Amino acid sequence: MDIQRIQEINSQITLVLDNSKSVKLQVKQINLAQKQLRIIKKEINAVIQTINQNANQSHADSVISVGLDIFGKRKWAGTVRSETRRQIEREKIDARQPYLEIKDSIDRLMLEGDRLKLIAEEYILNEV
Repeated sequence: MDIQRIQEINSQITLVLDNSKSVKLQVKQINLAQKQLRIIKKEINAVIQTINQNANQSHADSVISVGLDIFGKRKWAGTVRSETRRQIEREKIDARQPYLEIKDSIDRLMLEGDRLKLIAEEYILNEV
């Protein structure tokens, strides 16, 4: 999905301290890469939100639990409903996990970009 785009952006987050003009250009490149990462992260957040909404719309009342309710087996019906809710929650967590890992890698890249920008600022200040 976005993993290849993230890897391409990762290769753009570099810094070579050669001269101040070049360093300023590299900082602009890092800023652009971070903007791209923010957009990807927003897309991922939208996917996660969709997963959450779909899980919330799943009905915990199965045909079996309704039938058990009708025939007076309320305790069993409650057990079936609670197990169904747990299953829906497990599926939601499993569906979100890959996206959460991608978000974590984006956050690490954003922090790396910020760290490199600080190094660049120090270099430019010391060169003047």
